[in-house]
Amino acid sequence: MGEITQDQLERLHRAGVALSNSWLTYAHPDLKTEWQDLQKHSPMEALQKDALAASELDGDMTAKLTHAFSGFGKLTGARSDLKNKLQANTLSYVSGGHLHGFGYELPRTVSSVPVAIPKAAWAGKCDWTNGTVSFRGLEFVDVRLTTNRIRNDILERGNVDRTPPRAVGRPSVAKDIMAAIHALHEAGEIAPTASQKSHFPKALRWLELNRPNLDPAPNAISYETFRKQFSPFFNDLKKNTKQ
Repeated sequence: MGEITQDQLERLHRAGVALSNSWLTYAHPDLKTEWQDLQKHSPMEALQKDALAASELDGDMTAKLTHAFSGFGKLTGARSDLKNKLQANTLSYVSGGHLHGFGYELPRTVSSVPVAIPKAAWAGKCDWTNGTVSFRGLEFVDVRLTTNRIRNDILERGNVDRTPPRAVGRPSVAKDIMAAIHALHEAGEIAPTASQKSHFPKALRWLELNRPNLDPAPNAISYETFRKQFSPFFNDLKKNTKQ
């Protein structure tokens, strides 16, 4: 499928499920039903019920306390064991190539683009609550998991090169312009009610700061070159804003 583009990486990340929810979203239907059944029971109700029963038992205080916490312990233990199992299953889906992780590598900036998390990184520390993965000094945040089907669909649909042909020997700045556009969009700098041309100076400033070695230099890029990349994005943004 070739190299994954920035646009595809962003779509892959958006299409994914947050790591904090993925272990339940991708759970086997039978195990998901089992989890839902466990959620129907309240640990506090179990504690109150067993405490009342324990108060009516004969015996020492240790025996009564053991009985009072028996139901509470069984329920919370069952939940914890099942959650650990579902999380372990999710990691096995990743190692088996059924799920793919995408997130942002630290340090994250306004112009950061999601990256594909290497399979090896999942052998490190996976923080399910905060949605992070750490491995040998690498830190990935806002981690999401995307199914193999969705990944292939996005990559295959984006496999056709729609960039207009350019003169031989002249470098293309299309990808760099799109990087500037996405960075400005994430920063809230693109206003659907403003003119397209008003965004041109913003894009050039971003390129000057983030692509200082760009060839041709940012100040040599024409508005028409910028418009060819920006216009489809801007029109889609205006259309979605009206809905």
